[in-house]
Amino acid sequence: MSNYEEQPRAKKTKREAFRLSCLPDDLVMNCLARVSRPDLAALSMVSKRYHSLVASPDLYKIRSLIGRTETYVYVCLRIPTPVPSVRWYILRRRKTLDASDLIQIPSLPSQPLEASSVVVLDCSIYVIGGLIKGEQRSSDVWSLDCRTHVWHPVPSMGAARAYGAAGVVDGKIYVFGGCDVDDNYGEVFDPEIQTWNPLPPMPKRKKHIHSSMVRDQKVYALDEKERTFYYSPREGKWGTGNRGQLAGYRRDWCMVDNLLFCLSKNGVILWCEPGELDLRETERVMNVEVVRGFTYRSLYQNLFLSRLVHYGDQIIDRWEEKWIMDGRPPFKIPKCWKKFRFERLRPGARMCSSGGKIVLFWDKISLEGYLHHIWWAEISLDRLQGGEIWGYIERSNIVMPVEPVKAHKKVLHSVSVTL
Repeated sequence: MSNYEEQPRAKKTKREAFRLSCLPDDLVMNCLARVSRPDLAALSMVSKRYHSLVASPDLYKIRSLIGRTETYVYVCLRIPTPVPSVRWYILRRRKTLDASDLIQIPSLPSQPLEASSVVVLDCSIYVIGGLIKGEQRSSDVWSLDCRTHVWHPVPSMGAARAYGAAGVVDGKIYVFGGCDVDDNYGEVFDPEIQTWNPLPPMPKRKKHIHSSMVRDQKVYALDEKERTFYYSPREGKWGTGNRGQLAGYRRDWCMVDNLLFCLSKNGVILWCEPGELDLRETERVMNVEVVRGFTYRSLYQNLFLSRLVHYGDQIIDRWEEKWIMDGRPPFKIPKCWKKFRFERLRPGARMCSSGGKIVLFWDKISLEGYLHHIWWAEISLDRLQGGEIWGYIERSNIVMPVEPVKAHKKVLHSVSVTL
């Protein structure tokens, strides 16, 4: 009896699939817009027609209109052996809270191993500039279509850049800094006409940029002295803001529920009101506070010990050269100590915002000292009556297989994309 009942259901499913294939594209697209991303990926392999519909920008516009969008975290790792390379992954959140993992997707073979800037525009991730062979800046730009996971070349910038600031405002990409003295300090890319155009000259060019963010339709950056400055596309002008505490050396700034969050070099998550960036009458130190209330005290300790940020000898030599060029005395210490000193300038973990929460990645060395784990955590935030921000770890587990310490990986970027 059971087999008899199952057979008609199978036939009914087949007839329904046939009827769906006979519908016009606009109706099929309305149906597909209600399907989850993993199922869409499977459907795209059924036929060329479904593959085309799943990749259509109109499908994702419909998903946005009917509230069916989903948020995904993309992670970029530098793989050290046997030949250094860059690989991209998607964080797969499983129903079991401690079973999330990273799924590899097609990567860009020519992507620089260091110093690229990354932004998200619509359904694409843009990789901008970077260092080639550890010392040569690149003007190349590529985009990853997150609907199909296909890489596309983008017109090159007018200037080669490394460690530049980048942000998206009103559908355009703004980049500045990280270039030679004689190059245009800033440029803007219009994806509609696929062209780069120079920004107005900056009155006082900043040499080094270590973090950037977008807030109030302005692209902000922090220089080597933790001073903030910005470019306002709507006003077409540059401006300066307040400064942070140099001892903290913060990066990975992101907005969550209209509050600014960042990660210090010591692995501490900090927050502040967005108005702290702005200069009023005189320059002052930004008032930042620590996110508290995690369910286990070891999180900040793990972030402090994390050393996902690793640099080769060429990067260390280049840093020392710039140190001397700025009029400072050369280091009279072994190279291993130079590397240790340089790594202390940057936090080992990486952080981004995703769906109103904070997502962290960090590494951890086993107690035995020879196994390397990469962890992640998803943190929800709550503001208490006294004004403090508390964080609560909702998910956390190892997302990459355990490997020997000699095969250290480095998290270059982590970004959130809504599709």
